[in-house]
Amino acid sequence: MLRWLRLWAAGTALGLLAACGGGSDEPQTLVERLKKDPETQVLAEAVAAAGLEGTLSGSGPFTVFAPNDAAFTALLGELGVSKAQLLADKPLLDAVLRYHVLSGRVLRAEVPLGKAISPLAGGVFKIETSGNFLQFTDGRNRTGLIQSTDLLAPNGVVHKIERVMLPANRNLVQTAQARADFSLLVEAVVAADLANTLSGTGPFTVFAPTNAAFAALLTELGMTKEQLFANKALLSQVLRYHVVPGRVLKAEVPIGAAIATAHGESLSIAANLEVTDRNGRKARITGTDVLASNGVIHVLDRVVLPKIPNVVEAALATPQFSILAEAVVAADLTGALSGAGPFTVFAPTNDAFAKLLAELGVTKAQLLANKPLLTQVLTYHVVPGRVFKAGVPVGSPIATLQGQRFVVDANLRITDARNRQAGITATDTLVLNGVIHTLDTVILPAP
Repeated sequence: MLRWLRLWAAGTALGLLAACGGGSDEPQTLVERLKKDPETQVLAEAVAAAGLEGTLSGSGPFTVFAPNDAAFTALLGELGVSKAQLLADKPLLDAVLRYHVLSGRVLRAEVPLGKAISPLAGGVFKIETSGNFLQFTDGRNRTGLIQSTDLLAPNGVVHKIERVMLPANRNLVQTAQARADFSLLVEAVVAADLANTLSGTGPFTVFAPTNAAFAALLTELGMTKEQLFANKALLSQVLRYHVVPGRVLKAEVPIGAAIATAHGESLSIAANLEVTDRNGRKARITGTDVLASNGVIHVLDRVVLPKIPNVVEAALATPQFSILAEAVVAADLTGALSGAGPFTVFAPTNDAFAKLLAELGVTKAQLLANKPLLTQVLTYHVVPGRVFKAGVPVGSPIATLQGQRFVVDANLRITDARNRQAGITATDTLVLNGVIHTLDTVILPAP
């Protein structure tokens, strides 16, 4: 009887130890959990080969996104290597494995959906919902499902995934170069000498117009690709307006708020992903969260523009055109020349107006008060459409809004309807609704 009681007491003690976690079947660390799971044997081998067992056996806590054995088999085929070759490449193995580890214990309910997640290896990936599952997008924009979550160990948590994640291997410029629909954007970046900047550490957020968006802009501005890309100052301003400092994923966009760009001016984004630029023009974000090593790309269906003045605004803002601006107001042409146009304006300077007053023997006040004459003169300086210097029909009569014509020679000298001469001293000042060429003399229609 006494012997039976002793055996019963010993068995009870062993049961209590097992219940308290002393059983050998319970994983004590993340590494032990991986080793004991029949689906993560290759991962456990990789952790040992990379020399990470000590790290993942430490106090942590860590969050491990654990690819199953089938995921590693698929990776070997994708990379064109054997398992032995992969396990022997310690630098690559270390970078890939650390890309699967987060500092801290992040349970499924705590995953920051849609936001940038930074692993121990650096770089980012993101996680979003996909039906009843979670789906990740890695640095190379490869996707995969998270199959099971919240597998706990004393020093962290494991989430099992169906595909090995890979860190980014392309910067923003290289990512754009790899997409056919960004070929014009890449050309523009090179022409504006911004390739080195956008290949730098960043990070940057780029709102990237497609080729169709650039084609639409060229039509809107009445320019050829060569003319736009040759205007380096303008091109740089436009491209910098598409860049926001920092990495801003779709889920992190401040809806409705002013977003400061690298150009300095802001743009805003509505909840429907419609972008409004400084000119009130609208563009749509048609693709989001294309990840790169130094930032993220969102795809635009239209080129957005920083504030570009219209004809009247440009005249008002330019000191040498102050009398022209007064004349436009006096002739009640402000509304017309602020419209969609486009217009080509041959704009006389203040000195040109001073010469005209002397020629006509009138004061500025007298000229501005003669609205019929003023209207005739001003509309004679406006040509329908946007005509850049390269498109001026040299030697051919050019029809104006006033109805009469003038001629421009190869030396950029104008002969007006009274056979008077004027020189074009500056060309191709782009405005939102046209283009301005500067004149040193006011030209006049026939009496």
